[in-house]
Amino acid sequence: MNSESQCMMICVGVTGNAMAADALGALLDRSLVQMAEASADARTYDRRTIHAVSDVWDNNTFPLFRAFAARTSWGRERRARATLAWMAALGGERRTWMVEQAAIAGYDLESLLSVPVTHQRDHRRIVRAPLGALTAEVAAEIGVDYDLAAAEVRSLVLERIGARLTGTLVVAVRRWHASERPAELRIWLDEVTDAHFDSRDSSGITMDCGTGQIAIGVGGRGLLCAADATVHLDDLSAAGRVRDVRTSTSLRTTSRRTRPRRRQEPLEDGALAAATILHQAMLEIRMVRYAHLAGQIPVRSLCLAFAGAGESILAASRHRRASMREEAFRRLVDDWVRKGGPDLAPWFAGQLASPGCGTNREWVNSLSFQPGGGAKSDLPVEAELRLAEFTRCEHPRAGSALVLLAVPPRPQAGRDEVWGLCGLKLESPQLFQVSSVAFHGATEPHLMGRSLRLSGGGLIMSADEAETRG
Repeated sequence: MNSESQCMMICVGVTGNAMAADALGALLDRSLVQMAEASADARTYDRRTIHAVSDVWDNNTFPLFRAFAARTSWGRERRARATLAWMAALGGERRTWMVEQAAIAGYDLESLLSVPVTHQRDHRRIVRAPLGALTAEVAAEIGVDYDLAAAEVRSLVLERIGARLTGTLVVAVRRWHASERPAELRIWLDEVTDAHFDSRDSSGITMDCGTGQIAIGVGGRGLLCAADATVHLDDLSAAGRVRDVRTSTSLRTTSRRTRPRRRQEPLEDGALAAATILHQAMLEIRMVRYAHLAGQIPVRSLCLAFAGAGESILAASRHRRASMREEAFRRLVDDWVRKGGPDLAPWFAGQLASPGCGTNREWVNSLSFQPGGGAKSDLPVEAELRLAEFTRCEHPRAGSALVLLAVPPRPQAGRDEVWGLCGLKLESPQLFQVSSVAFHGATEPHLMGRSLRLSGGGLIMSADEAETRG
């Protein structure tokens, strides 16, 4: 049996006649569908999913194009398998996502991926404290090593992810009787049922995990209650140091992932343009990581413009003649521009004009761009709170407060327009108060000077020192 036949036998590892290249393209298409659904309406906006999925394609968009650029089917399969392995090697959560999304699209990736690594070391060969459920045992272990009564809140985020209210609390904690720089304790809360927080009362925390739910006390009167919680400490506790001694030094590290071995031949003009603008779109969408920018990123519009990209890129790559491949990729880019419509025309024009595309100027100039857009509406009478974030830096007067509001369409909006996001950020806040009642349906925002209040008293943030004293 020759090597080509052997490679083809190895590559057949998914449902029916489908192979690794098809599965890789399907993952891209599922990503676009996921992000479009997560951003379809601001009242159910899922910023966490949008960021996580777009982040996958930061380091994998160009590898996908290069995998598909092989001139033979077995070459595409070999490269696609290497690309899938590279994607999955980032960690268990990424691997699980890949398997789940591929299954939705009709592919079985388990047979193409290696067994996940359960223990990880950093670049210094130290076993890092893993993410884990916050239990009574874990809370007691942390309390033995760290002075929780003197902990200082660095940040608090309450956010609706889809329909669920979630929270992230970050506190600076020191070891008992130690003078080194504080460690950072991060707690992720899922299904938050109750929350009360006041920035003037944010020193010291308690953790109660024995009441059927997680209850985090903050200061003298603050409280965060949730059904489940995950905790991470960027420091090894005493028990963690014991685990480090016991764990074999032969364990692999995520920092030593091996990139797919492939020839790095340059992409042809059309493929390079397509790869560059798709990569830039993923980077643009990933900016929702910064909550104050989420309302400015046209996530759904970009996802709809690139819908079906995985299948189309693979189809264009399969043309044997270079001239036919070039023409197919140019038609594909033209189709993306057309589907983007007037609102995305300036974005596409800017991306295609960049030197990174390396495209034929005559072809780019022949594309039809129809600029559009309109003025953003002012703060509306009605809104729904999606996110409230408080951040305190080490300097006592530094920090910020941020809210994201879901706002209804403008009165003159078209029938298809949905609720959008509006972000308001306040630097150096003197007062930040929030409770979970602020997330219960529509509210009326009141903006006066450097203060924002929501009707019902569920949220107040202000830079007015007089209000802090009041």
